Amino acid sequence: MPMTGVIRARAPGLEALGAPPQPPAFGGDDLSRIGVVLTAHGLRPFAEEYDDSSEREIEGVRLRVLPLERVLASKRATGRPKDAASLPVLEATLRAKASPPGDG
Repeated sequence: MPMTGVIRARAPGLEALGAPPQPPAFGGDDLSRIGVVLTAHGLRPFAEEYDDSSEREIEGVRLRVLPLERVLASKRATGRPKDAASLPVLEATLRAKASPPGDG
């Protein structure tokens, strides 16, 4: 499904306390497809991560994407409950990618 563009989310009340607007987010029918990360924890310097990333095209937009192993490293480093909750599924995905076909 096509994305409708980039939106800037606002957290009502937080700006009055001096907090900046929330990071950009993609808007559209299927918001579960792309996560935009502006600050990553537990990763190497940007140039090293960039060198190990791959380029993907999603609906005509070229993006750099980290390998799943590096996404897991970052999620583990945050210590946030929402990141910890996603680890079992991401780890299972990584194991499935590593298994030869028919070895499941």
